[in-house]
Amino acid sequence: MADTSGTRRERRAAARTERQERERAEAARARQRTRLFQLGGALALAAAIIIVIVIATGGGDDKTPAKRAGESVAGQRDAIALFSGIEQRGTSLGDPRAPVTLVEFADLQCPYCRDFSLQVLPSIVNDYVKTGRVKLEFRNLAFLGTDSTRGAQMAEAVGLQNRLYEFIDIFYANQGEENSGYVTDEFLTRTAGAIPGVDVQRAMDDRGTARVQRLLTDAQEEATAAFPQLSTPSFLIGPTGGTLEPLEVEQLSADAFKERIDPVIERNAR
Repeated sequence: MADTSGTRRERRAAARTERQERERAEAARARQRTRLFQLGGALALAAAIIIVIVIATGGGDDKTPAKRAGESVAGQRDAIALFSGIEQRGTSLGDPRAPVTLVEFADLQCPYCRDFSLQVLPSIVNDYVKTGRVKLEFRNLAFLGTDSTRGAQMAEAVGLQNRLYEFIDIFYANQGEENSGYVTDEFLTRTAGAIPGVDVQRAMDDRGTARVQRLLTDAQEEATAAFPQLSTPSFLIGPTGGTLEPLEVEQLSADAFKERIDPVIERNAR
């Protein structure tokens, strides 16, 4: 009878070796699955973080508004509608014979000036300027940086064509991050080009003229004389042709301005 003990031992050893190899292979696959799961979790976490950031920031620069139907530039329709039919002469808006004059000192890069223009000014224009009770004057300051200077120069140049207020309103609607370099020739051309009747090339050429520089210098000198500690926006109010006094409000709201403007109109009604 043949001795089969050796053969049985070999078969058991072979089976043991095969089992160990299977176990090692399965362990390797398990480790691989674990690594893939961890990687997937990390990617999912990163994606979630990105989504949260996008949501928190409004999907991008929240100072870059979306255009509405029929607009070539954001804010175009509202600006044109607001100032339509109102007399403009350079930096002046409204009936020159209005009993009261309200002067605004502002920098086109100032976010608070933007808030006033977009949230409060429409009420003042509709309630006081269009009714002939108040005339507005704009004093263009440029102390926040190069973008302020470039914007102010173009605003005054467009003002020479009696379309200053539309330009300012559209500029504010597209105001970018302060001193980020967003006030390029393209930005200025696009803003001015959104205003019907404006000769954009003429305005671009007029930016560096002595007349424009004189307007900016006069505005700064007037602001310095009127306000020892100037902040923007700041305001003067009083009888047209008479002495103007600082108008101070606790908040930039239509009601706050109404409380200050109405008594001045009553005192100077004709």
